Amino acid sequence: ETVAEARAIAKRIGYPVLVRAAFALGGLGSGFAANEAELDVLCNRALVNSPQVIVDECLRGWKELEYEVMRDAQDNCLVVCNMENLDPMGTL
Repeated sequence: ETVAEARAIAKRIGYPVLVRAAFALGGLGSGFAANEAELDVLCNRALVNSPQVIVDECLRGWKELEYEVMRDAQDNCLVVCNMENLDPMGTL
């Protein structure tokens, strides 16, 4: 809920981080911060639109694979297919 809290979390998980305005559709004020100065700018912008910010580990550059999985009442699982795409993660 404050820039100081966001700084403490970013320091604990390490930079770069993803900063998102909570409860804001469309990511108002969201972005990536590579250091404390960038974090301050993003947090101040996000806190105008939302009562709190979410600070997450940056997953930029990772790839996401999606799979269709079916499960029955006996807890048997079957992977039907992958979703035939690689989605870039961390893009806003």
